[in-house]
Formats: sequence, structure tokens, C-alpha cells
Amino acid sequence: MKRTYIKDLELGKEILLRCWVFEIRGLSKLKFLLLRDSTGIVQGIVKDKGLIGQISNLSLESVVQIKGKVKKANVKAGLARHDIEVEVSDLKILNKAEKLPIHVNEKAVSSELPSRLDNRCLDIRKPCVKAIFKVQSVIVNSFREYFYKNKFMEIQPPGIIATSTEGGTDLFEVKYFDKKAYLAQSPQLYKQLVAISWEKVFSTNTIWRAEKHDTSKHINEIRQMDIECAFEDDIDIMKHLESVVKFIVRKVIEGCSEELKLLKLDLKTPKAKYLTYREAIDLLSKKGFKIKYGDDFEPEAERKLCSMFPNTIVFTYEWPIELKPFYIWPKDEKNGISGGFDVLYGGVEISSGGQRVHIPDVLIKMLKMKKLNPEDFKWYIDAFRYGAPMHSGWSIGLERLTQAMLGLDNIRECTLFPRDRKRLSP
Repeated sequence: MKRTYIKDLELGKEILLRCWVFEIRGLSKLKFLLLRDSTGIVQGIVKDKGLIGQISNLSLESVVQIKGKVKKANVKAGLARHDIEVEVSDLKILNKAEKLPIHVNEKAVSSELPSRLDNRCLDIRKPCVKAIFKVQSVIVNSFREYFYKNKFMEIQPPGIIATSTEGGTDLFEVKYFDKKAYLAQSPQLYKQLVAISWEKVFSTNTIWRAEKHDTSKHINEIRQMDIECAFEDDIDIMKHLESVVKFIVRKVIEGCSEELKLLKLDLKTPKAKYLTYREAIDLLSKKGFKIKYGDDFEPEAERKLCSMFPNTIVFTYEWPIELKPFYIWPKDEKNGISGGFDVLYGGVEISSGGQRVHIPDVLIKMLKMKKLNPEDFKWYIDAFRYGAPMHSGWSIGLERLTQAMLGLDNIRECTLFPRDRKRLSP
């Protein structure tokens, strides 16, 4: 008999399931099993005495093969299908599970996060945890869909680099044959070099940052969604970000209704608000927040701004030159204003970007201003000597956007196998 998936079960059909045992309950003469596969959960009812004896040897999360008939039911089993149940006629244990180190069938996630991450292969079996990653899958695929539709080309920048991308020291050094190399902290320089030739590019890639953070919104290995576009300035490129985030949210609402219900979320398409850096500083100051021009935004400031504009993508642009990397265009050098911006959503920063420097002399000047050696960036500077148009771009952290969209307390909740200062396994 061909295997049937739980989502495809039809009333009156004889079926064969291959699944996990999610829950066992019942009396001595009647047993109820909650059975789970990749498509859902269904209740199985066991009446046969011989099968009930087999169930006494079952453990939660054991892998089983079930034969039976689909019956009409009014199941009140929470996560299980409410319309039908399976009357079990045969049960075969394919692989019995040992005692579980954490609960999988808890009604709400209650195990401590470190323990859950230590046993992530079990933790991700929980329907509410799987729901997070279903949403994340839709996010990244919606990002791709949007930019393919808008005639961008997907590129694959290198993950091993010879020079710091952003001029900092927070890089993971690796031994590359007989040379010193680093794990890429951003595809920034490479996507620029492609965009000045192909105009419109995007990428989804892993990057690494050796920052010694230990917070609920930082990890050291990150999935990033980047774009770069020629002939566009900072304002033009921000509009792409507004549009794609709204597009992604709509796709999640359309494609993840069951997951959002499971996560108890009423997700709405966000609005957008554009503030210059100075306007944002003034607004925060008027609300009694202690901040002055020239300060970076601490997490409290980001949360405060977002609270002023609920369910809104908040853009802050025209940041001071000294607060942005060397590759951000000096938009108004006399007044110290750059073409850089940050983007807030759901109380956290989800993106940063801006117009880039595309003139070699200006780039050399900016590198020196940031106390970097232009000789270390010769290959990068030289690329702009051969007809480079103005261009702009940004990046969105996939985990950070997932965290913001779902209102999660910790970014590790939406990272399959987090890498941070304390965690390198599993």
C-alpha cells in the first residue's frame, strides 16, 4: 500500500501512515495516539487488545507505521485534525525512541532555551517551533520572488575574503593554505562590483561577525538578504526595501495562516515612516529620551521609535558620516551628512544601507578618514576607475526580520542551529 500523508487523509479510505508518536493517552481497553508527520497531526484510536499490548511498549517520538481506516470524528485534541481520526488496524514500530531529554508534545514551549538548543533536533519537532521556520522559509522565498519579478539577478558572493569588508576588526580569521584569510562579514564590496556592471543584483548568503555580543538580538553566523542597484540613490533604494518587506508580510499572511494561528499572531501588513536622522533625534528628545545628535541608536532608542509608530517600518536616513562605513556616500560633506540609513521594524533594526561611494578619489579619502589603508583595498578602488555609475544597496538579516515579524524574544528562537560566543554545537 502506498504511504498516505496526514494532510491528504480522506473519509472512508484505508490508509498507511509512517509517522512519529506525538502523544499517548487513554484507558486500559481503549488507547488514543496522536500521530505526526511532516504535514500535520491526526488522532489514532486503538481498540484491538493485541495492539493495545503493543502500545504499552511505545515511547513518545517513536517512529511507527500505521494501517487503518479514516473515520469521521469530532476530535478535540488541540493540534490534531478536528474532522477525522484513524481507526488503527495494524501498528508496526519502525524505531523505538529512547527517553526524551526534553518534551516535544508540550502545549506551549516551556523548556529553557539553552536546553532546547542543546537538543535542537527534538525541539524543532514541536509544531510551534516548526511554525517559526515555515514562516522563515516563506520570508526568504518571497524575497527571491519579489526581486526576480523586478528583474534583479541573483549572485553568489564569496564567503572567504582577504580584506575586511567594513573596516572593522570583528572578523573570524581562517587559515587559507599558506595565507591569512577571513570569513566574510558582508557581501558588500562584491555585490557593488557586480552592480556597477549588471545594474540590479541580489543575494541570500551566510555571513559571519566576530562581535562579542551576548544579547537577545545578536548571533555570530547570520543569513543575509542583500540587494545592490546602479543608478539609484539612498531614497530610491529605501523604496525597494519598503516594498519588499510589505510583499513578504503579505505572502506570510497568505501562506502561513495555520502557523500564525498556532503562534497566536494577528500579522498585519505594515505602514512606512521616513525620518531623517536629525528628525528622529529631535522626536526622541521631545519624548524625554536622552539622546543627542551624533549618538548611535541604542536598543532602547530603537524600541522607543517603533513604539511611536506601531506596525510601521521606520526609516532613519541622512545619518552623520562618522557613524557610517567608509563605502557610504558623503551626501553633504559640508554638514557631515551621509547617504546612509537604518531601518527599524518590530522594535529592532532589520536593515542598514545607503548610497555607495563610486568615485575612487572620494573612496580613498573616506578610507583614510576611517583610518584604513587604501592599499589594502586597491582591488576594490580600482574597480571604480572603469566607468562606475552611482549605486545603492542594503541588507536585511533573515533571522532579525523573522524575530521582528513574529515578535520573538530571542533571535535564537528563529535560528535553526545558532552560533554565538558560547555555542558552536550542535
